[in-house]
Amino acid sequence: MKKTILFSASALAFTIGTILLSGCAKEDSTAPVITVTGGNAMTISLNSTFTAPAATAEDDEDGDITTSITTSGTVDEDLTGDYTVTYSATDAAGNVGTADLVVTVRNDAYALESDYDGNETDALGPYTYSGNTNPAKVVQVTASTTVNNRVTINRLGDFANNAVYMTITGTNITIPSQTVPSVGTGTMTCDVHDRQSSGTGTVTTTGFTLTYNDSKVTPCSGTRTAVAATFTKK
Repeated sequence: MKKTILFSASALAFTIGTILLSGCAKEDSTAPVITVTGGNAMTISLNSTFTAPAATAEDDEDGDITTSITTSGTVDEDLTGDYTVTYSATDAAGNVGTADLVVTVRNDAYALESDYDGNETDALGPYTYSGNTNPAKVVQVTASTTVNNRVTINRLGDFANNAVYMTITGTNITIPSQTVPSVGTGTMTCDVHDRQSSGTGTVTTTGFTLTYNDSKVTPCSGTRTAVAATFTKK
């Protein structure tokens, strides 16, 4: 009977020791750290091709687990805006580490977006745009959200609704031949008309200059040639 008691005591001590050893085991609760090459933000040109930058993943227990990285999220290269791509990596203990990359898709001609004062000279002489003093008629240039290096001036010639688009190549501006419908205001015949425009120009340090031709479309009539315009950022 005495030997049986001693055996049971030893078994009990072994069991307690096992429990204590198990309780002291280190639990891995630290997520991997992901580093995106080049940082967590980048800008690409509108209509270009996006390629997700490489990244690395390091875990305090498993070491380099870069091969486990996956990505989620989409970037629409043909629409300006901010997009988020998420990088994820999981270690052997199931801890998940993430890193976000913010991708900005931007029109390369975005710097031209602004309100402008306008002045021009045609065959009748110099003319000052009404928007220089009337905020309701201010000249505005906006960058396209879908076509890179394209901007639109909202009232070329100071005509209401004469929204004409321009193509920017470096500092060169091209106004492709185009017809804008329902230009102008008023109640007299041809006060509101379709208007055709074309021309060229140059980006300057303070805005841009244009030399353009425009005309009313049949059945209306009226043509201007070599109109010289200067637009200065407000």
